[in-house]
Amino acid sequence: MNQVMLEEHYRRLQHLETAINACALSLNIDSGGCITTANARLIAALQLPAAAITGKPITDLLSPTVREHWQRIWGAVNNGNAVQEQLCFMIREDEPLWLEAGISPIMDNTGAMEGCTLIGLDITARKIPELRVKEDEQYFRQILENLPIGLQQFAPDGICIEMNSRQRGIWGTEHPFLTSPDYNWLRDPMYRLNGLARMFEDVRSNGKTLKREILLNYSEHQSGNITRLFPVYFEATIFRVIDRHSQLDNYFLILDDITQKKLAELSLQKSERLLDNIVENLPIGYIQFDNFGYIRRVNQAQRYFFNSPYPVGRRQFNVMNDELSTMFELDKLFLQALQENKPLRVEKKIDFSCDERWTTVGREVYLDLTVFPVEEPIDKEMIVVALVNDITDKKIQELENKQNQEFLLQTGQIGKIGGWELDLETNKVRWSAEAYKIHDCPADTAINLEKAMSFYTEDARKNLEELVLQCVATGKPFDAQLSVITGNQQMKRVRSIGQPGFENGKLVRMYGVVQDITEQSAIREALTRNTELMRLFFDTVDMGYAAMEKDGSLNFLNRKAEKMIGHPVTLGSNIFDVFPRLTGTVFHARLQDCVEQQASQSFGIYFPVQDRWYDFLLTPMQDGGISVFIRDVTESRKMQKELRRANDQLSNLNKNLLNQNKQLEDFAHITSHNLRAPIANLRALMQMHNEATSQQERELYLGMLHEVIKKIDETLNDLVEVVQIRKDVNVEKEKLLFADRLKRVMDILLVDIETSGINITSDFDRAPQIEYSRVYLDSILQNFITNAIRYRSPERSPAVHLQTWRENESIILTVEDNGIGIDMERFGNKLFGFRKTFHRNKDAKGIGLFITKSQVEALGGSIKAESMPGQGTKFIITFRSE
Repeated sequence: MNQVMLEEHYRRLQHLETAINACALSLNIDSGGCITTANARLIAALQLPAAAITGKPITDLLSPTVREHWQRIWGAVNNGNAVQEQLCFMIREDEPLWLEAGISPIMDNTGAMEGCTLIGLDITARKIPELRVKEDEQYFRQILENLPIGLQQFAPDGICIEMNSRQRGIWGTEHPFLTSPDYNWLRDPMYRLNGLARMFEDVRSNGKTLKREILLNYSEHQSGNITRLFPVYFEATIFRVIDRHSQLDNYFLILDDITQKKLAELSLQKSERLLDNIVENLPIGYIQFDNFGYIRRVNQAQRYFFNSPYPVGRRQFNVMNDELSTMFELDKLFLQALQENKPLRVEKKIDFSCDERWTTVGREVYLDLTVFPVEEPIDKEMIVVALVNDITDKKIQELENKQNQEFLLQTGQIGKIGGWELDLETNKVRWSAEAYKIHDCPADTAINLEKAMSFYTEDARKNLEELVLQCVATGKPFDAQLSVITGNQQMKRVRSIGQPGFENGKLVRMYGVVQDITEQSAIREALTRNTELMRLFFDTVDMGYAAMEKDGSLNFLNRKAEKMIGHPVTLGSNIFDVFPRLTGTVFHARLQDCVEQQASQSFGIYFPVQDRWYDFLLTPMQDGGISVFIRDVTESRKMQKELRRANDQLSNLNKNLLNQNKQLEDFAHITSHNLRAPIANLRALMQMHNEATSQQERELYLGMLHEVIKKIDETLNDLVEVVQIRKDVNVEKEKLLFADRLKRVMDILLVDIETSGINITSDFDRAPQIEYSRVYLDSILQNFITNAIRYRSPERSPAVHLQTWRENESIILTVEDNGIGIDMERFGNKLFGFRKTFHRNKDAKGIGLFITKSQVEALGGSIKAESMPGQGTKFIITFRSE
């Protein structure tokens, strides 16, 4: 039985050995580390005969790549421990052999190791790629670890997984990324503020890579005792990567320090803005063209100068084909600057009125143009810049100076005015050509102070010498009329004017003019004689007379005119200065009409302070002056005024008589109309009273008689009031403020106003006051407000608005309420009638509007109304202006 079991066991071992030999390498090793047996797969791997393998140390044939590792394993086996590990041996010196090996020790009865068995699967084909991948991973990890940019890996929830050394340096050793494993930066307010957290969330939601510039933090720089903070900018890139094995999202953050670049950009932008601001605010025009001639930019000075009506449309302006540019050869200037590649400066006279599309300047201007080419640093294209300086005023001034010089020469010749200059150090005198001509002296004659003085007469020379010495001593200029004897022995009168000339506070020269006034002196003497004759003549005339220039300067004034002015007058004075009462009158306007129309002007002026009327006659004279005739017509005007007043009184009296006759007719008509029915009722009631048979019936008729008599008495009282209004046409008037009178009426009607709740508004700004009867105006306002309260509508809150304004010579008052209104088609012609009522109001008597109309018309005014049932009433009163 035991034999059978042993054979069975042996057979199984053979099967196991066959299976092992089929897939694995196996060998037995003795306690000394030498190979005792090796299977065929190992022999084939070593490519050696079996005899060359048996008895050899295993480390000679299978050299461990890491001997320390093998020694550790062999020690464990010697201690009786089985070992299972991946081992790498080198065969044939340079060929690796990787085994997934199991080593089992064989122990003797004493517990010592007799040997061991090593069985290993050849995993070289799998292990080498794994090692290569691992090496590549380590290689790339070293690269990423040493990248000059920060790299950080995150889980989808924002938890940091790993980062490289640069990223750790960016965050710093104290950052929560490095000190708090569970730190979630997506909730950190700092990173929400700078947008980094938002970037991560956007990438997580849409899966797209995002790149942005981030102001990450600030760095401190110590400078002495001062700590300065500088911004630190990074270019942040966040992207998603899906793991092929786990199918999980990983998110990576790349931070690239761009602080220097950003600061350079900001500095460049600042420089560009500064340059742009300088160009924009240049005091001269700046135009930039591209190399085709199109305008690319115009600064504000140029925009202001052009004042272009179509600034947007002018962007397409091309200097090469514009009519105005071609007309004034600006296109050639543009081409020349490009071709010669150098600055050009020219002055151009351009008539902008030839092209209103360009500018609204609309006149001829002078421009100082500096045109130069510039190469763009980025595109390397040539552009042309034109600096435009408007020198029109300067050029016009130069032309005016030239004209003035020519004018001075011409006027010097015409006015016989010469110039002179005296050098006080050398006593040399310089004369102008006209000065030589005045003295009848050849133009090449040398002149000094002594020579110049020799032309004057003895008295004139002494006078001039004193004036010259005084000017030298005090710096005082002089102006004197003197006599000279010319080189041709002619006597002339000259006007010599001198001015001191200083340099650095020192008097070094004198200069001035000399004018031949011989003819003027003769004319002035003749004019003086004529003036005396004219004064004798005009002093005998019974009216004021004055001769003056167009500007009001007086040349002559007779005694009568001086008397009207009230004080003596110096010739040469202005009439508005010596006769200030003329200021603010029509005199100045009529003087201008006389000058412009060259026609006589006749008019009168009243001077209220003196209570005087003057009639003026202004007549132009042939020499350009104005003759002024003044006549005092005060007494005549007063007589005319008295006569006019008497005529007005007669006219008013006549009107009053006609008005009273009309009032009597109206009163008779009203009386007969309003008393006829009551009297007829009274007669009938008396007859019925007399015919009554019982005392009760007679008492009934007697009570009715009392009511009729009471109504007749009220009617008579109303008629008397109306008659009094129409009679009193000369009622006293005074200046009244509408606002004050309205307030007084509202105070009187306070209880009715508060009870009714009426809203009273007014607008008297355009005509705040009137000259009128206080009693009448108060009565008019009270009647209208009372009517607005009495005839208010139950459907809305009552309101009334009063307004005044001026129209021509009259004052208009409107009173508009929102009451129940009046049917004007039915009752319009009876609205202002005596005792006419149109509503069933128990308080209505029909007398208020009649009295108001009487009061308005008594002082020459009128009244009318506009109304519709249910829409309120508007009364329009026209007060006659006095």
